Amino acid sequence: MKRKWLIILCVICLVAALYFIEISKVDTKMVRSLPALDNLQTDEISGNWDPFYKVRATIIDGQSASFSIPNELKDKEGKEIKLAGAIVFFGNGCKIINDSTTEVYSFFLLPSLGLVQACVLQPDVAMRWTIRVNLALPWILSRNEMINTEASVSGILRIDTSKPYEAAFILENASAELRPEYD
Repeated sequence: MKRKWLIILCVICLVAALYFIEISKVDTKMVRSLPALDNLQTDEISGNWDPFYKVRATIIDGQSASFSIPNELKDKEGKEIKLAGAIVFFGNGCKIINDSTTEVYSFFLLPSLGLVQACVLQPDVAMRWTIRVNLALPWILSRNEMINTEASVSGILRIDTSKPYEAAFILENASAELRPEYD
């Protein structure tokens, strides 16, 4: 019986030793340099997303949510703001002109970092910084321009939490321009 326990203890010690050897080989310098919301370095326009990251949403039922919106964001309501981010087009906001051209009236704007995480986020997280952009004038884009699109957008901020699954933040009377691709 003692021999059985001794063998089990030796196996556990061996596995623990191998585990610690492997963990010591992990290079943490690269992990610290990866961008995250806590250490993201941004330009001035991208910095305008900061108040949106502080928003908190709690789903009440399948139709509504309560929001905790920081005062710095509430103070921007009714004022023009400029944001840069990734565009997500949706059917009601676009009209096909021909096989290669689309007229865009509205779209969703997300911080580029948020788009990467969009597939894994819960709705209460995504609704904190999804912005509906309603353009002042239709935007004519080719199919190629609509792929992997990032844009700079400027418009009047409106906060409306009555339809949180669509967007609680809206840029009205907005203008947009494509951002150059990054190599």
